[in-house]
Amino acid sequence: QAILALSRAQVVRGRRRRRPPGPSPPAASGGHLLGSGVRAAPRQGPSPAFSPPQARSMSGSVLTCQAPEEDPAAGRQPAQHGPPAEVRQSTFGNDDELLDDLPPSWTLQRFQSDVTGAMKEYFIALVVDDAVCRARELLADCRGEADEFAVVAIRAAIDRDEAAQRAIVELFKALNRSSVVETTAVVRALEKLFCTWEDVAIDAPKAPQAILTILIGCVAGGVVSRDLLTKIPEGLMNAGLSKPEFAAQLGEGRDMLATAAAELKEFKAKAASCIDEYFVALSVDEAESRLEQIGMKSYLHEFVKKAIVASFSHSDPAKGREALSGLFEQLTRNGVISRDDLQWGITRLLGQLEDLELDCPHASELAVELLANLVGDELISVLFLRRCRQLRIGGPTGLRVLDTVQRRTPEYCKKHLGTQQFKKELHTMIIEYFNSGDEAEFGRCVRDLAPLAAERSAELIRKVMALAMERGGAECEQALKLLVWLCRHEEITPESLEHGFDDLYRCMPDLLLDVPDAEEMARAFVVEAKKAKVLRREWPDPAEL
Repeated sequence: QAILALSRAQVVRGRRRRRPPGPSPPAASGGHLLGSGVRAAPRQGPSPAFSPPQARSMSGSVLTCQAPEEDPAAGRQPAQHGPPAEVRQSTFGNDDELLDDLPPSWTLQRFQSDVTGAMKEYFIALVVDDAVCRARELLADCRGEADEFAVVAIRAAIDRDEAAQRAIVELFKALNRSSVVETTAVVRALEKLFCTWEDVAIDAPKAPQAILTILIGCVAGGVVSRDLLTKIPEGLMNAGLSKPEFAAQLGEGRDMLATAAAELKEFKAKAASCIDEYFVALSVDEAESRLEQIGMKSYLHEFVKKAIVASFSHSDPAKGREALSGLFEQLTRNGVISRDDLQWGITRLLGQLEDLELDCPHASELAVELLANLVGDELISVLFLRRCRQLRIGGPTGLRVLDTVQRRTPEYCKKHLGTQQFKKELHTMIIEYFNSGDEAEFGRCVRDLAPLAAERSAELIRKVMALAMERGGAECEQALKLLVWLCRHEEITPESLEHGFDDLYRCMPDLLLDVPDAEEMARAFVVEAKKAKVLRREWPDPAEL
């Protein structure tokens, strides 16, 4: 009766405070989180605990849901996922910075529209402080979209005149000083434009000059490093410098661009010779020595891209890819090329895939194989590739390649799913479990998603119960069995389970709209979870009611 009274009190949990995490209950012998469970006689069909109220007597049958039997021989399942990628800083930003994506309540089109409106107001009023405030408001809601903000802002300036281009540089300087838009976000935005400048120039013929003007202004203003000039594509530099009137306007910037253009041309010729020699001799040591002789480290991204393209032309693509992986692995280990070089080389590859397919029809498929290998070798991170996708590097062809790589490397990609992707993956996992009843497979899927943040763990547990309630009594039996299994095999912690129940009751008003019996079914989950000793008998704490 005390347990029943406590369960009924939980209906009003929408008004309670959230309980701070407490210590985990002690683990029982045998590696389990549970002691001996309460076993009931097996029976066919859904438990009366999850049947409609009119089908149950008032004699307390709500407490009769059978908990799954504890398997004394079962122990903790070993984690099968690989080690997490090392978090390292680069000019594109570290992995923590690349993690954020659009909130569920926003769309890309809405964000772009709001930024475009803010830029129109800025170009009319030219009040930098007001524009900074507006940018801060937008990025407070969409903190992972600073690079998209910069792309839209630069495109708006390109479509106007030179005064707008100077104004956008002043805005970026103010945004950078106030830490609203970090240098790494501006670098990612400029790389997006470096990869698409020819497409932009179709609608804005002066785009090459405008992009270079903004870039040189950002270098002079301290927004980005001067080293970024070495990353300008050769075609973009030539398009800008080919206009005498534009070159004259650049002043000292013209000399910087001319120097970078000459050095890039020299490096590309030497790198091509080095790559040709490597794919004949297959000597990584010789290639390493040759690169050290060449020097010009700021241009090594071109070596990366050219080596990848050369591997596509190998008579045996698999052997070419293996040789390339070995080359990159040793050069990276010995510090000859950096993660930065790999990232810049890959963005350039994605940006040129459509052109490469004219000479190599299978370039996209080969790019998928290569990128999957680099992710598996932890030479590039999943979060970097995801950011490339969010910026739509490479257009439709690049997106197809990046999506395929994500499907090919689930053990890495699932650890870094965006909000919408996570919700979709979770729904699929739960439905497949209801169809198969395979707890071990569901546990493997949970390990693929690990490590889960506290809120995502709670969402997983809540959705298991909520989707079961929407489907019926048999699925509620399966859901209870799954939750107990996950706890006993330490795939979820007792704290996560409690937070999941917290989440369930907080969402109860919405759940009742679809499942009128949700309160009764939730009480059954609570009682049986306590019976199975995966949920504390004291839950919820009195202060939470």
